[in-house]
Amino acid sequence: MVDNEIENSYRVSRNEISSLIKEQRQLKSTEIKLKSMIEKINNQLNQLLVEELQLKSRELDQKYPVNSAKNMASNSESPATSDINKQALNLNVHHITLLKSLEESEEDDELSVIT
Repeated sequence: MVDNEIENSYRVSRNEISSLIKEQRQLKSTEIKLKSMIEKINNQLNQLLVEELQLKSRELDQKYPVNSAKNMASNSESPATSDINKQALNLNVHHITLLKSLEESEEDDELSVIT
């Protein structure tokens, strides 16, 4: 009798199975719809982001117009390419100053070795 009661408690009626299958189908259908909606929303968000970037780019172009190469070439005030970044370097080294700095660096090295 106890075994019979246990078996009955594990049995599921056909109506319950049918309702579970129905619910599972509805859930699957809802999942598919939601995934489709999410994909559409993501596409729309991407389009909005692209539009936003385009607007920002236009705004920057208006704030900071870029001179074309033609405009720069026709500008007579611009320096010649050969004159750009030319610097005169003074490479004359005073012998005494150089020796003093070498002696000081050697003393610093000796002190760092001792400590």
